[in-house]
Amino acid sequence: MPHVVGLDVGASAVRAAELDLGSEPPALLAFGQVGLPPGAIVDGEVQDQSAVADAIGRLWVNGKFTARTVVVGLAGLRAITREIDLPFVPDDEVDSAVRFQSEEVIPFPPDKTILSAQVLADYQAPDGARMRRVLVAAAHRDIVDGVVGAAEKADLQVEGVDLVSSALVRALVDQGDNDQPEAIVSVGAGLTVVVVHQQSRPQFVRTIGTGGNAATAAIASALDLPLPDAEAIKRRLGDDLPQVQAAERAVQGHITELITEVRNSIQYFAALPGRQPISRVLITGGGSRLRGLIEQLQAQVRIPVDAVSPLARLDLSRLELHPDQAAAIDPVLAAPIGLALPQPDDSIRKFNLVPPEVLQRAFIRTVTRWTAIAAVVVVVLVAAASALRYLQVRSDQHAVAQATATITQIQAQIPKYDPVVAANKVLHTTRAEVNAITAKAPDWYAVLTQLAKDTPCLPAPTAGCMEVTAFSGSAGAPPASSSTTAATSPAGGGIGSLTLSLSGTFANDPHYDPLVAWLQAVGPPMFVAPAPPAATNAPAAGGTTVSFSSPVTITAQGSLAKNASF
Repeated sequence: MPHVVGLDVGASAVRAAELDLGSEPPALLAFGQVGLPPGAIVDGEVQDQSAVADAIGRLWVNGKFTARTVVVGLAGLRAITREIDLPFVPDDEVDSAVRFQSEEVIPFPPDKTILSAQVLADYQAPDGARMRRVLVAAAHRDIVDGVVGAAEKADLQVEGVDLVSSALVRALVDQGDNDQPEAIVSVGAGLTVVVVHQQSRPQFVRTIGTGGNAATAAIASALDLPLPDAEAIKRRLGDDLPQVQAAERAVQGHITELITEVRNSIQYFAALPGRQPISRVLITGGGSRLRGLIEQLQAQVRIPVDAVSPLARLDLSRLELHPDQAAAIDPVLAAPIGLALPQPDDSIRKFNLVPPEVLQRAFIRTVTRWTAIAAVVVVVLVAAASALRYLQVRSDQHAVAQATATITQIQAQIPKYDPVVAANKVLHTTRAEVNAITAKAPDWYAVLTQLAKDTPCLPAPTAGCMEVTAFSGSAGAPPASSSTTAATSPAGGGIGSLTLSLSGTFANDPHYDPLVAWLQAVGPPMFVAPAPPAATNAPAAGGTTVSFSSPVTITAQGSLAKNASF
């Protein structure tokens, strides 16, 4: 929630308080007051706008306020409240109904009156009609234009105009603490505001046209002193000095007059039909510190009178505020603090007496400000996009320059690698030729090793082994006279051939034929199964000697390329 500043334009000074409403309780962030020359404000109305604007400007500098949007307060004989009973109308039609009926109760010309309304209660009339009781705040345009104009001249933006009477209730009363009516008396320099509330809702407001300045004037007149000297003596009332005692006698008539006016206001409220008695009086304001005022007021109204502190309801931890300093400013900060505070009951809106043209100017300023912000954002985005595009182009140009330099370096190195490239080509050509040769050249070691494995050699009882008694081999396709058939020859023919002479002596066994064993053992994948040869059998001691000659074709599986013996 944003910070809110309440600005009170009083008869003797301008005062402001900045609150952080996001904390609980609200935190006081800044405060200050700057005095006004005599006559700048009279009866709550600005008479010297330049002097007031200058004081507000100095207040903002001295007080170090962070926000320049303010809620200003009105108090004067031409800022009043009235209760009006209306036939029930919806909330959005209350203002129109109030304006229609206001001429009967508001003593200002309609074209010179600014109105704002709060719904106090809904009830049923004796005839059964639904009614609404509305509290109306009304101010003469001159008093509103004066304070708003001074604030705007000090380069502030006015977002709200409220009555000081309503601000006093918000600043000094906790909702729900007391369900009985209470009177708040704020004694200022030029005016005294009496507001009676019940459960934080104002019920009656009266502005008395006298305050602390009247006591100062009485002292100045009695002692024939300038006003500043009389003010200094007023602050010393109670001292045992002849001059001070004379001043105290001089102000007694003012105190009596002021108390009489306050008492009459309280008695008037009590006499209104349907009102409950006032339970106590809460007193504040710079003039409330006048010696003897509180005691004499309590003796006259015969109900408790208590000095109250608006600072007691705030978080002061963000300020280095000495207790003596807090006590000095406490009575004069109730109005600006209350102006900054929101309504305690969300169902009741704050009075807002801002003239329509001021709202229109604020709207235009807001639109202009957001338009300017949007324009700045667009410019920043366009500039950022342009900068990004520029950086991308620069990056691409740099990459192209690097690639060009690399290509140039590679081209410069090409002559160095030409012999290597040529040797690599020779190597690939030679390797292809070797592969072609080794794919067709028999691996004789592998071939003979495989034949040794395939030659029959059996254990007992069919004891005996075939032995190669002679062989001859040749590389290349086998001769046309080879005993292998087309059916048994692999596609493409063989890569070499062998002619083997084998002989072996075996025990006579009708179930074993060495020739058949040879034909079954020799075959794929390294050999083509040979055709059955013609065998010679000769008797031998204990058996039969078998001799035969067998041509064998070597397949590509027996090549040097397949067996890697090369």
